[in-house]
Amino acid sequence: MLRNLVAKLKPLGKSQIFWCVLGATICLVWMGTLKETEHPDYADASQYIGSAINIAKHGIVNDGLHAPNEPVVPSISREPGYPLLLSVVFQLDDSLDKITRDCLYKGGCGTEPYVLGKWTNRLLIVAAGFVMFFAVRGITGSPFAAVFGGMHIWLNHQAHKNHDYMISDPLALFLASLLVFSIVWAWKKSNPIAWIFPAAVFVSLTFTKAVYIYFLPLALIAGLIYTILGKSTWRSSLSKLFVFAFVAITPILLWMDRNHDITGRYQFTDSRGGIALSTRVVFNDMDFVDYLAAFTYWTRGAGDGWAEDLFPPEAVQPFGWYEENGYYLRGQLGFGKRVNEIVETEGLTKVEAADKAEKELKDAILSHPIKHIVTTLPLIYRGIWIDEFAVITFPSFIALLVYALKRRNPLLIAVLLPSLFSLLFYATFSLNVARYQMTALPGFSIAFAFFAVWVRGKAHNWSSGRRWTSAKEKKNA
Repeated sequence: MLRNLVAKLKPLGKSQIFWCVLGATICLVWMGTLKETEHPDYADASQYIGSAINIAKHGIVNDGLHAPNEPVVPSISREPGYPLLLSVVFQLDDSLDKITRDCLYKGGCGTEPYVLGKWTNRLLIVAAGFVMFFAVRGITGSPFAAVFGGMHIWLNHQAHKNHDYMISDPLALFLASLLVFSIVWAWKKSNPIAWIFPAAVFVSLTFTKAVYIYFLPLALIAGLIYTILGKSTWRSSLSKLFVFAFVAITPILLWMDRNHDITGRYQFTDSRGGIALSTRVVFNDMDFVDYLAAFTYWTRGAGDGWAEDLFPPEAVQPFGWYEENGYYLRGQLGFGKRVNEIVETEGLTKVEAADKAEKELKDAILSHPIKHIVTTLPLIYRGIWIDEFAVITFPSFIALLVYALKRRNPLLIAVLLPSLFSLLFYATFSLNVARYQMTALPGFSIAFAFFAVWVRGKAHNWSSGRRWTSAKEKKNA
């Protein structure tokens, strides 16, 4: 087995193996130098952890820990993908015994129960770098580009900062990277069965980040357009599209049917859409000064200081996380207040009131679509700063996408679309904090690799031009 593995690695070349090992090592060491969070199970993490504990102990998805004498029953919860992984990790040591209901919901259980969880997140990030190395190698055929694709993940210090927080982002990064690799792999196969791989990865990503359920119809429409345009290969393309659609849709429908048995509603996860939309719609209240302040404030590093120097306090203060009249608290708390108002005034149930409040938010967007589109731009800008190299990768990503569309390169379009979806969807329907864009990083890695190849080409042409000019001058002398 080891001999076969070495045989597969040999075509990589010693220099590629060296750079990959170096990048992965730097990544691990770098993460080890980051300040450790004191509360790995804070906020959203407690739900993932609660669900993981219940899966490990009872084989049931329910994100709330119960008293020992209370029965644990299936419930609607967050996405089960990351809790399923954690449930395995927690059984490797005594974490299950250290994480209790009393500590989890009263200040946290400390850091000791999550040591293996933290290392799991680290290894997922490192693995994502290796996956992107092979994905870029498959796209470009260039070992040089492949190394830069991997290095983009391994050296992305900004993206590593939340790795010891028990949330699904590192797993989502790995799966988003694996989705790119699986598309490249399946694209080169003639057998439609090969598309089981990307479909299975897509399902895993959706069960980790539920927003990707909305990407599925877009992906199928794009696949159908490609099938129609490929006149000579439409039968093969259609069969591949059918395999992907069947494998991707079936588990999602089964999970929604399971949830329907519990609540009587076909839903994929618990209802967080209203709150997410509320935290987004509040930004539609920005005026022009607020709009400019948003770009400034959300610039990573000194942006908040620049905003305070350049804009009046009333324009800057609302961007603070816990400002009483700030955008975040208005959006986060406002939805619940509106639901309670509807319950009191109209006598509806909580679920019915939440549906009506969410519809009001959607109507507010549809009544001013241009404003919503315009205010989406600074939120896109907010998200790109998860990338350490955003100054290079974001414009390179846009340029590469335009290039792929102009050249009608379907493979390049296909591998960039999931990241484009991440950038647009989160900014359109949520407050789009930077960590939401962990799933956009694979597209940025591809763009970073292409940028490196472009720079090398320019440098080579410049060097060749200088040598030619020097040689001509010597000849004339």
